[in-house]
Amino acid sequence: MVTAAAVVPDAETVMAALEVVNDPHVPSSLRRMGMVAGVEVAPDGGVRVRIRIPCMACPGTAMIRDGVHDAVAALPGVTAVKVVEAWEEPWTRDMVDPATRRLMHDNGIQI
Repeated sequence: MVTAAAVVPDAETVMAALEVVNDPHVPSSLRRMGMVAGVEVAPDGGVRVRIRIPCMACPGTAMIRDGVHDAVAALPGVTAVKVVEAWEEPWTRDMVDPATRRLMHDNGIQI
């Protein structure tokens, strides 16, 4: 019996999957918050996601890492997920998209 191998997702598909992972403090995705620094997908289905954490002592880091891992691991064809902090590319307020800025402003969250 021959079974079809799962197709490895591309980086764009992985990025789209990350849209469901929200910042723990703001009801907006990590992508819209500018917290996804990059995605690399290996031919064998291994995925490495680099995330920007707004501050060194962020209490939501484990929650963010777990959410990213779970969202990516659920994609067909993904064989492994590694989530790393991109400290070499610090997060700045300028990375937040305009719609999320308005949402934050409207809800009294300063940025």
